[in-house]
Amino acid sequence: MRIFKIIQGSPVSLSARILLLNLLALILLLVGILYLNQFRQSLIEAKVEALETQSQIISTTISASATSSKGANLFVFDRNIAEGDGFNQRVIKYRNYTINKKLLEQIIGQLIDPKTLNAKIYDSTNKLIHESNQFFLEQKVATFPISEIENKSFFWSIYNKLMKLFALDSIKHLDYVTDQNALSNALDGSKNIVVNKNESGQAVVQVSVPIIKFKAIIGFLVLSTQSDTIDMIVYEERAAIMKVFAVASIITIILSLILSNTIAKPMRELAKAADEVRNNLNLRKKIPDFNRRNDEIGNLSSALNNMTVTLLNRIDTIEKFSADVAHELRNPLTSLRSAIEAFPVIKNKNERLELIRIIKEDIDRIDRLISDISESSKLDTALTMEEREIIDIYEFLYELIELQNSRYKTNGIILNQDERGIKLYSIINRDRLNQVFINLFDNARSFSNSNDSICVTLKNDDDDIFIEVSDLGGGIQGTKIDRIFDRFYTDREKDTEAKMHSGLGLSIVKQIVDSHKGEISVENFEIDLKKGARFKIRLPKHT
Repeated sequence: MRIFKIIQGSPVSLSARILLLNLLALILLLVGILYLNQFRQSLIEAKVEALETQSQIISTTISASATSSKGANLFVFDRNIAEGDGFNQRVIKYRNYTINKKLLEQIIGQLIDPKTLNAKIYDSTNKLIHESNQFFLEQKVATFPISEIENKSFFWSIYNKLMKLFALDSIKHLDYVTDQNALSNALDGSKNIVVNKNESGQAVVQVSVPIIKFKAIIGFLVLSTQSDTIDMIVYEERAAIMKVFAVASIITIILSLILSNTIAKPMRELAKAADEVRNNLNLRKKIPDFNRRNDEIGNLSSALNNMTVTLLNRIDTIEKFSADVAHELRNPLTSLRSAIEAFPVIKNKNERLELIRIIKEDIDRIDRLISDISESSKLDTALTMEEREIIDIYEFLYELIELQNSRYKTNGIILNQDERGIKLYSIINRDRLNQVFINLFDNARSFSNSNDSICVTLKNDDDDIFIEVSDLGGGIQGTKIDRIFDRFYTDREKDTEAKMHSGLGLSIVKQIVDSHKGEISVENFEIDLKKGARFKIRLPKHT
């Protein structure tokens, strides 16, 4: 987690992070492959097995075909030894064999590949009598010693340094002797294996075996790999891995750039557009639209566009609301100012009392406007923060209507449902939706006669719940009846009634319904020669 915080807090751009992290993952994979790769160890072990077999073959061949003697020798037993069983003669004839250098050179020339092997033959006194590298050099069969790896190219030098830096050329983990002196133990009749490094740091495998003629050890053979045999094969194998890594790196860089162009570039455009909108609200239409992309960038673009539109609409609404508030407050203030200015002039007591009444009404209206304006201005924020729950709309309306009918003895409310027993669930805030219907019921009562009922009808389809609130209060006047949802708009004919209502009740109703992703509308109707208004609310159904 700390690594992610460091990466997130770094000043590096998103494009650079994508490129670096992808390359880092590839580099770690490469290092892991090289570090865990057992090819070098397996190759050394294979070379040991091969040299063991070859050394046995060559030593046997030398014993059979490259030895000679200068004649027979006699061995005389001590005459003082008492005669006994097994001693039929006192003199034994035997031959003293030695390794013939000329015959040895012929055999070595046929059995040794100078490019991969070097053979050294020692006599029984541990004296070197033949070395294949020197022999082939004199015969001009090949040029020895073979050129060192680090001199082959600049890349060889880098490779060797990296191998030493990461200890990938170590032989400490191998279970073989590293002491060169152990090779001479072959004079005791044993087979010896030594794995060590030469002066150039290259791995060399050496195997020594005795050369036996008629059970007598006449010398020993040391068979070893050439200086760069093992490391050359390992290098080629790792070079192949490096080539794959190089190709993979190029592909990773290209894909990272494509990914960066796919992710980082749109995000930069969105960030730039957001800054431009912040500095100049007139640039609201310049926000890039990536909705065609079915991914997180598309979702981000859509969310940013929606957020910007909502924010700008909110700003427009606040500006309009401020203008409406100023206009609505100006009317009672103007009336109040006129009454105050006329008060000193008027001497008639009754007229003064009338002015005092007007002043009180205007003050009450201002107080009511301020209260309603305060509630309306807080509503937007409250609606976005309040929790909602899944509620059965029928049970919710039933409880509310029962409470209303018990509180108000006039204008009884009737609840009708098309299909009884069906649960109609919706995700709502109970208090806010409660406020919606209380405002609608209060509005219906204010227009209706005391003996008129208010009818609530509940319907539904596969996706939505429909609620209708109808009254017989004469309907909505004018042609643009939807204006009754505008702030401070009132449809009341009498000026005294208009003063009692701020015109915010139905506006708050629409605000709450819209926040629940619903819709509200109104229409006029006529039944039994009575006109009325019907408010229609649609709420999304929760299934």
